[in-house]
Amino acid sequence: MHAAEPVPLPPMAAPFPSQRTGPLAVVPRILVKATEGGRSSLVEGLRDQGMAVLVVPRNGLLQQVESGAVDLVLLHTDATSALEELRALRELSSVPVVVALREVRTPLERYLEAGADDCVMSGVTRCELAARVRAVLRRRARPVTGELLRAGPFVMDLARHVFLQDDQLIHLPPKEFGLLELLIRRDGRVVGREEALDLVWGPGHSGDPTTVDVHVKRLRGKVEADPSRPVRLLTVRGLGYRFQA
Repeated sequence: MHAAEPVPLPPMAAPFPSQRTGPLAVVPRILVKATEGGRSSLVEGLRDQGMAVLVVPRNGLLQQVESGAVDLVLLHTDATSALEELRALRELSSVPVVVALREVRTPLERYLEAGADDCVMSGVTRCELAARVRAVLRRRARPVTGELLRAGPFVMDLARHVFLQDDQLIHLPPKEFGLLELLIRRDGRVVGREEALDLVWGPGHSGDPTTVDVHVKRLRGKVEADPSRPVRLLTVRGLGYRFQA
């Protein structure tokens, strides 16, 4: 049996083409894994917001992502399936992922810590979900090609999402990468937990500030010689964290 070929995204016509005089607007390409498939009201809401939505065939999520034809993945499934698929995605790709859980009440921290760029529960409105998707796409937009951050033994290649310490490649999930980038850019100034949530996880994020503590702890385990006695990622008691080169 031959492996299924990735399903190509349908061409999207720009609205009111006769009235356009400048370049065509970029239409975000969203790959959706939803229990109801294309019948999901949230999926319809994304289409109404002008996004190109492709509902992934059963068991075809990773193959579609590997094709490189999507800008963001939306997982709109139950809690267990969403976590399994998120972890599988993060083994393969750094593509932006938004998790929209079908459960009304469930802890969101494990999805964010597993690499989701944003996570919401059942009851989120179409407009809010579309706004969150757009916010994730803005935050994850590729920076200027070749932009590097250098600090002591650290090098961050922002365009390729690569982190080196003493010329050794260290894998960082998206949130850890974003948090470290923020701390390095502050050049020794303190970054508060709420501020980090706002800038790395996105405005209006409902996560607990201790989520930042968890990510700092994980970063220390990767970049500090002795994580119990950090010399790079320092705690400023009562305020937050700062980076020391």
